Amino acid sequence: MTSVSREPGGRFTAAALPVVFVPIWSSGYLAGTIGARSGASLALVAWRFLVALVVLGVVAVVTRAPWPVGFRVYGHLLATGVLLQTVQLGGVFFGLGQGVPAGLSSLILSACPLIVAAVAVPMFSERLTRRQWAGLGLGLAGVAVSVSENLSGGAHLVGYAYTGLALAGLAAGTLYQKRFGRTVDLRTGTTIQLLGATLTTFPLAMLYGGLHIPLTAQALGSLAWLAVVNSIGALLLLFVLLRRGTGGAATSLLYLVPPVTAVLAVPILGQDLTASVILGMAISGIGVLLVLARPRVRPRQKVRCADGSP
Repeated sequence: MTSVSREPGGRFTAAALPVVFVPIWSSGYLAGTIGARSGASLALVAWRFLVALVVLGVVAVVTRAPWPVGFRVYGHLLATGVLLQTVQLGGVFFGLGQGVPAGLSSLILSACPLIVAAVAVPMFSERLTRRQWAGLGLGLAGVAVSVSENLSGGAHLVGYAYTGLALAGLAAGTLYQKRFGRTVDLRTGTTIQLLGATLTTFPLAMLYGGLHIPLTAQALGSLAWLAVVNSIGALLLLFVLLRRGTGGAATSLLYLVPPVTAVLAVPILGQDLTASVILGMAISGIGVLLVLARPRVRPRQKVRCADGSP
């Protein structure tokens, strides 16, 4: 794993990022549920990308953020946006529409850290210890325990195919960002990614349900939250985590999203908190700690000559 700065500020930032990232990423499921209850469907995804594109684009211009140079860089950023946003979220929505339970959908997408870690090791020459591999497996087991009481059948095979496509988009987009987006300014780079997501999502929304969103407080509030907090804030935090560490370590935090979402859903959505969620959160938490914990550095022993002199 990439070493963290020994400065106090660096240690504080490294500790604070996961604490901020997990609840923000989890809030997207809550806001999405509120939006879906108000009648908005895939249109909510399309409009959130457009709003996020305008907001972050204005921020990039006002702050005079440097824009990438070269058509190839723009192509890579557009591809990342399509994978991380359109393919992932579109696949999730289509899967849910085909009857895939929300708990099972989150469980399938929680395999992302294992996929990213397995690919990143040969692709980026990243090194994960046995402890970290064990932590990745333990984290996935914790997610399975968390959603075990909420799994149900009845989904069509096409629905699982869409959910698998969403997983592929999340994993491929994460790896693509780590490979081609490390040196690009996050403000302008993410703006271009949102452009790619907007251009590809609007046609899908027009074909499946249209672009109408109810002009209610719930629908508009969830749209604003998803656009600013999730499509901008959560994505920028993920990119920062990818720059500071390995792909597997950064995405291992996604293991905590399903149980944290379940906890937050108690006061926000009025859902019950089961014992399996509490147990699963504890297991996933231990797994993430195993992945993120810095390895112990053994002090070097001085080599002495046969007579005992250094």
